[in-house]
Amino acid sequence: MTDNASAPGALPSTGVFSLFGRLVGGMNALGTVWIIGLMFLINSDILARSAFDAPIAGVPELVSFSIVGIVFLQLAHTLRTGALTRSDVLLAALAYRAPKARAVLLAAFNLIGAGLMAIVASKILPIVIKAWEHPERHFMGNPGFFVLPQWPLFAIIFLGVFVTALQFTAVALAEISTLFKKHAQK
Repeated sequence: MTDNASAPGALPSTGVFSLFGRLVGGMNALGTVWIIGLMFLINSDILARSAFDAPIAGVPELVSFSIVGIVFLQLAHTLRTGALTRSDVLLAALAYRAPKARAVLLAAFNLIGAGLMAIVASKILPIVIKAWEHPERHFMGNPGFFVLPQWPLFAIIFLGVFVTALQFTAVALAEISTLFKKHAQK
């Protein structure tokens, strides 16, 4: 799906949808800035190892933490822009031969995606709460050398999954509305 309001399945760009679009875009931008920061960290570690034989503590932990966080921050935007990986062979064939069937299939796909993301979010939330309440039990790294609490990562995962569930729902509703618009025009 694209941000173009005339595209099939496009969301309106006003009101709640505009605010939601800003949230999704902001999460994507934060993920992009995080990637840039991660690149600087990795290059600094390489320089410190090579030139001074003094690696930066915790870089491997921060990289693994970051990769997961970035993926979940950018997941909803990937869906919103139509870049989520899927096979479009059947959808392309249905676009000309049976556009209503295509809209129904896309709506079903997105509703199933929303349901799956909602299930994942419901399973992650208790983990976030436990990690928040007991950070001493939920950490990454080596105690005494470098430790990183896990609750921020779990919270980012929850946020990303929850927003992606909302994005799946919005796309499904947009597909359903295009189905009714086409039906009303005929």
